[in-house]
Amino acid sequence: MGNSSSDTSSEDDLRYFTRDIEEGPDLKVCQSILKFCSLSSTDSLKQHYEKRRTRASDHAAKWIKDLAEKLGPFTNAPELAGLGALAIAVLIDMVASTSSEEATIKALQSVFAEEKSSEVWNLIDECLKRYRMYIGDTTELRRSIHRMEDQLSTALTRLKNSILRDEHVTNQAVKVWVNGAAFHVQMLIHLVRLGGIQTCDPVERLIRDYKDDLEAVFEKHKMMIKKKCDTYFYSDPELGLGGIYFVDEKGRCREMSKGDFPKYYNAYYEERYGKQEREILKYFRDVERNLPELVQQRGSLYVY
Repeated sequence: MGNSSSDTSSEDDLRYFTRDIEEGPDLKVCQSILKFCSLSSTDSLKQHYEKRRTRASDHAAKWIKDLAEKLGPFTNAPELAGLGALAIAVLIDMVASTSSEEATIKALQSVFAEEKSSEVWNLIDECLKRYRMYIGDTTELRRSIHRMEDQLSTALTRLKNSILRDEHVTNQAVKVWVNGAAFHVQMLIHLVRLGGIQTCDPVERLIRDYKDDLEAVFEKHKMMIKKKCDTYFYSDPELGLGGIYFVDEKGRCREMSKGDFPKYYNAYYEERYGKQEREILKYFRDVERNLPELVQQRGSLYVY
């Protein structure tokens, strides 16, 4: 009975401690990849096109004609699914002269923020550009994706090793690695879709690797955040006041009813980043589970 009461009290303390802790900086897979590379990629692409067409109103005719010319015969084809849907969404924004604040490429770019000029971002940007260049040439498109996939894989390995071995750990580095890994998986899926890879085996192995790497990357991230946190002891004998406080990564203080820093830190990290790690893991698991359907996707977009 005593242990049960103590456990309940401890749980209540942690709930009170974490009651107003907000989620940390967003490290998750970005919405552009989630939206355009899902099982509903065709619906997302159609909605994106309709949104841009409606907003263009009287000025839509010219860019719709330009878009139709660029897409050529591809109104219903594997080229328009998944990674292709993302590339075409960028193309739609370009021909529709969408404001930079709303553009899909801008949303992707913001994920990489200060690392816009990094190797990972440069390769993703180049891949999307080459997709637009060779949308009408499946053979050259497959060749380009193969080449860019190989380079992106190497760049992501370098980034991962800088986090794990060299301990160059920042929120931004983790976010770039997570989104780069998600994009890399979609490249391989698209190669299977286009017939550039004959089986799903390489994709399945890659996803397993990234799930393992994710745990290791977040373990390093947790250590990095922990170094930014501390405890603070306050005492005022004259007023009879005192307490132990947890100082978070932003320098904000929260009272700890007991001086068990590891326990309170784990609860703090869970609220800020642990839930995000599980959401990212769920993303990779969902892609893995849906792989047979994803590689069989055909996208469609009727431009009118």
